[in-house]
Amino acid sequence: MNLSHIKDGATAYVTAIKGSPSLRVRLEELGFVPGQEVTRVYATPSGSPVIYAMLGQRVALRTGEAQLIEVSTQRPNENYADEQRVARTAAETNAAAPLPSGPIVPATGCATESCGGCPGCGPRKPLAPKAEGTITVALVGNPNCGKTTVFNALSGGHERTGNYAGVTVASVVGETHIDGRTVRFVDLPGTYSLRAYSPEEAYVMSELLKGEIDAVINVLDVNNLERNLLLTLQVRRLGLPMVGALNLWDEFSESGSTLDVDRLSAHMGMRFVPCVASRGEGLKALAEAVIEAYDRREEQPTPPPNDPHSAADPHALVHHYLADIYRLRESKAVRFTTWVDRFLVKNPLSYGVFFLVILLVFWATFTIGQYPMNWMQAGVTWLTETLTNVLPKDRWYVDLLASGVVGGVGTVIVFLPQILILYFFISILEDSGYLARTALLFDPLLRRVGLHGKSFFPMLTGFGCNVPAIMATRTIENRKSRLLTMITLPFMSCSARLTVYTVFTMAFFPHQATWVLFSLYCGGIVMALLSAWLLSHFIRRHDESHFVMEIPPYRCPVAQSVVSHTWEKGRQYLRKMGGVILVASIVVWILGYFPHPDRALSPLERQEQSYLGQAGHLIQPAIAPLGFDWRMGVGLLTGAAAKELMVSTLGVLYHMDEDSAAAAGSGNDAKADRAISAALREASSPAAALSYMVFALLYFPCLATIAAIRGESGQWKYAVLSMLYTTGVAYVAAWLTFHIARLCM
Repeated sequence: MNLSHIKDGATAYVTAIKGSPSLRVRLEELGFVPGQEVTRVYATPSGSPVIYAMLGQRVALRTGEAQLIEVSTQRPNENYADEQRVARTAAETNAAAPLPSGPIVPATGCATESCGGCPGCGPRKPLAPKAEGTITVALVGNPNCGKTTVFNALSGGHERTGNYAGVTVASVVGETHIDGRTVRFVDLPGTYSLRAYSPEEAYVMSELLKGEIDAVINVLDVNNLERNLLLTLQVRRLGLPMVGALNLWDEFSESGSTLDVDRLSAHMGMRFVPCVASRGEGLKALAEAVIEAYDRREEQPTPPPNDPHSAADPHALVHHYLADIYRLRESKAVRFTTWVDRFLVKNPLSYGVFFLVILLVFWATFTIGQYPMNWMQAGVTWLTETLTNVLPKDRWYVDLLASGVVGGVGTVIVFLPQILILYFFISILEDSGYLARTALLFDPLLRRVGLHGKSFFPMLTGFGCNVPAIMATRTIENRKSRLLTMITLPFMSCSARLTVYTVFTMAFFPHQATWVLFSLYCGGIVMALLSAWLLSHFIRRHDESHFVMEIPPYRCPVAQSVVSHTWEKGRQYLRKMGGVILVASIVVWILGYFPHPDRALSPLERQEQSYLGQAGHLIQPAIAPLGFDWRMGVGLLTGAAAKELMVSTLGVLYHMDEDSAAAAGSGNDAKADRAISAALREASSPAAALSYMVFALLYFPCLATIAAIRGESGQWKYAVLSMLYTTGVAYVAAWLTFHIARLCM
């Protein structure tokens, strides 16, 4: 029988694996080898994927993949596994790209010809030249082993971490000083092997072979050591000085599990250091160990030879090493995970729970964030009034400061609290391990429209920023699914667009803010799915598609990690305010002020005769059916560079017209007249506001995202397709929204 036949809670033993060489290699890397005990834990509400437990880990498989694994309910004899492994042909064993050994040589390209978009396929960007005496240390490990957490603790960095695979999608460099030595740490993407079957594997292999790495820290999840050591064996064959970090040692020891670290070090020919990266325990000893390994590189023992009776199979070698030194017991985290998954994953109500969680996040973002947002808005208004009252009247530089700088940057910076709150909750969901389960829940739906369950990770990342989301598609092995994910990802509403929604929602729909925001985000998701289904009929690639994914246990988010991640995103937002937004706001003001700075003209007349006004009136015939005035159209044009510029532009333009708004008799006081919301209410309508938010949600992403699509796909045609397609969809959707809203309001 095959693995799909066993019931929840039942145990079986692997006898053989069918399927393509790439699938067999992936399954074997995760521990599905002859003789291995496997327990079915539960199935998702749709019946597929199914969660299986083995070697202290949990792996999700679709029913199709489970049917390729033959099992027996009878425990095999002790020699069965070895007999089966030896019986396999060399072609099967070495189906993947061969692993190098001996001296390190520069890589010439990606090890897989069909990759079509990983960093190894294009020109290679070497690390910056290092100073004399600097040691470059690469961090290598399986996905979700805590590698990036170790990197942050050692280098003082603030790289994103998450309790799911595929968080690190490119190498990240951090530098620090240890005992008077300059050490450069390089965080490489998580990988199960160096076989180069997936883009991240090819990338890691290439980086290790370029000749720029002096030593390696191999980060291992000590609770899943038997599988993690397979990568260790492969990296050891490269001959680099190497130290192993036995991470999550606290969970391991609390469960009553044991490991003879000294004997493991002797077996592997390298030192292993227990550590708890989230608390910084053992990392000082780890750093000292890697420096010592580098200093003694000439004395480094040769990589451990394969055991004579299992030369064809590293699994047997690892099992042989751990047989009498490693005892693993079920941890509290695993038991807690089993209990929680009954409600969050296994139950048919899991989908409702997910949407409820997202709704609560949006509610908190708007409700809680509104208070500090109002305080910051009051500060911006006070600063504008002060500049206007204190500085000389009728001077261009006063107008530049008040309308260009404060009106542009100030309009955007007030949304910082909402950005921080959104990232705070996303960090909690990531670190807890809940987001990893969303791929299981939505894989059946995504598969029907041509995507992959792993597409859900980039899509969720896209709520923060589309650029890292595009890069995160590297974890999707299927070429077609990867391309479809990249093209449709811009429909995921990034945090920059949140500023646009907030401005128009607070101006026209203050009492329905949560539901408007929730509807916009859901609308983006629905449009992405529909577009993926449509475009899947035009991208004619029939690559092999499988769903094989490790599922991490639930863990309590570390406060320091959540705060650090949130603050880092806030700092990036502020850095953008002081850079591109400031410059763009000044440019917008200049284009809106010249060439007619004649004070005899009204502010509105000066705007309309300016360079910016001329551009706005040029496109007005195209945007008029959508309910937009020329200033809203200019906002769309500047938003092509960065979506925050939309609000910045509107802030500059409507601040310029505050005098005419007051003359029109709005009835509001001076502070309200200076607020962009009051100006929008004077110039637009609720139907036009809805139309504008829909267009901002759907039209082509910023130039950085377009460049990322070009870089990851390897072809400009997919970047151009994404730009043209999203803009066309945005126009049609905004037109429908405007005309339907006018009928209903």
